Amino acid sequence: MTDDRLLLIADLSGYTAYLVGGEAEEAPLIAGDLVETIVTNLTADFEVAGLEGDAAFMHAPLDALDGPRLIETIARCHDAFRRRIETVRQATTCTCEACQRAPTLELKFFVHVGPVAHQRILGREELAGRDVILVHRLLKGSEPAERGLRSYALLTDATVAALDVDVDGLGLMRVSQEYEHFGEVIGWVGDPTAWQHRDLLDVAALPSFELDEVIAARPAAVWEFLTVPELRELWEGMERIEEETDEERGVGTRSHCVARRLSTVEEIVDWRPPRTFARRLREGEHAEAIVRYELEPAAGGTRLRLRWLGRDDGRPGAESAIRNRIERLAGVASGRVGSP
Repeated sequence: MTDDRLLLIADLSGYTAYLVGGEAEEAPLIAGDLVETIVTNLTADFEVAGLEGDAAFMHAPLDALDGPRLIETIARCHDAFRRRIETVRQATTCTCEACQRAPTLELKFFVHVGPVAHQRILGREELAGRDVILVHRLLKGSEPAERGLRSYALLTDATVAALDVDVDGLGLMRVSQEYEHFGEVIGWVGDPTAWQHRDLLDVAALPSFELDEVIAARPAAVWEFLTVPELRELWEGMERIEEETDEERGVGTRSHCVARRLSTVEEIVDWRPPRTFARRLREGEHAEAIVRYELEPAAGGTRLRLRWLGRDDGRPGAESAIRNRIERLAGVASGRVGSP
């Protein structure tokens, strides 16, 4: 049986050098943990076709994802990978090479669309065909590296056409590579980190306002008050803030915020601790606003810049209400007052 499939390979870049340079026991464990993180964040949209040491080979029906969903999935997986590496770095005091060199690993995605054959070998379903071979050949391409890219996603022309991917909106660069038996293959390459900010674009033209406040507390403390539900409740005036995920906080983390009879669903759409993050706020099915926070050290504490993009919170005096919240945040974070 043959059908068109969306084929994706997520590949750990620098894997061989990492294993050779790391301890024989620790390096494979850490690398395996990272591959597991990658697979976990792809299986909501893809099925596992095989694990290939430093890579995960995934596939999905062609009608399972459109262009925006593919981009969102890759960006979410890349962010989870980087957060997992950061956790390894921060959580260990181990001085072994495997732990110290983990941040040198990068993640690349290769995506292609084409017909594949399904066959059973030793009781296991395998994918076969020229397009399965081609998506693996993409790993050997050199042009992205020549352009200075270390961590990237490469989508073939066939993928762009089949899923109607907006290459201009994503800022993708055109690349080409000659492969034996295949000839020239055109692809489009970009940085998944940049894709995490696409949610900001849909409200960029709507009304906005900005706040700029110096808070008498360390940036790390202000970051905690802005992101940890229990601490947010001290100054935001919410009855409760419930976070959906048990995983590490980051892009894709959702929260339900309840204040009196109003309920707002939030989703983190940008996450670069400890300096900047953004949340998308929804009431019902539509995005109401994007709120971006930027922190930097300043004389006397932390400079907080807040930018609100979107509706005026659906209520009169929203800007005044948000200014009052930030004033309460400043008081709580600096220890001058208790909870509101």
